[in-house]
Amino acid sequence: MNATIILEVLLFVTVGLFGAFVTFIALKTLFGRRPLLISGRWLFVFTCLFYLGLICNSISEKFSSPAGCSIVEWISPLLYIVFPIFAWIARKEYTVLAVSNNYFREALLSAANDLGISIEETASSLKIKETGQEMHFTIQGDFGTANLKPIGKKSDELVREIATSMTKYFQETSGKMIYMASCTSLILGLTLIAMSAWMVTLYTNER
Repeated sequence: MNATIILEVLLFVTVGLFGAFVTFIALKTLFGRRPLLISGRWLFVFTCLFYLGLICNSISEKFSSPAGCSIVEWISPLLYIVFPIFAWIARKEYTVLAVSNNYFREALLSAANDLGISIEETASSLKIKETGQEMHFTIQGDFGTANLKPIGKKSDELVREIATSMTKYFQETSGKMIYMASCTSLILGLTLIAMSAWMVTLYTNER
């Protein structure tokens, strides 16, 4: 098996894996009827896998092209590296899927109560009164997603503990959910899986 074939197969696998991951998190919220809190580390891993496949596909095309590779043609795969870099920056962030504005805030306040801390809310950040630690949060209520991430290294462990407590709250307490993001993720995931299967079929027929 030459390098070109290996790179092409890697593309099929990575696209299929990313599609399966997106489909899984969508189905978990749709059928589990509970919000899903996802660590940015998982998103980083699967984002890297997805873009690794795209990079390998671009390299494979360059290797198989009789014209060779120009500098401009190499820019395309290099640009794919930018996206995993952004994912690496966001790896400490936590994303909540299928949650409403009030449900997210209730879980956050419950987590703070369990940890024995007091939260002071500003326009786009949360400050712990006892320690001065800060967190940034965003809520897209109509879409059904929310994000929580630490501000500064000293807040990393605290945000991790809050995320763990919020997960427990979601599992034990029902609330209003919004499935727009889940439905969108399901469509995306199934599309990627179908695309991976189609590429495998096309590749097999060509061989």
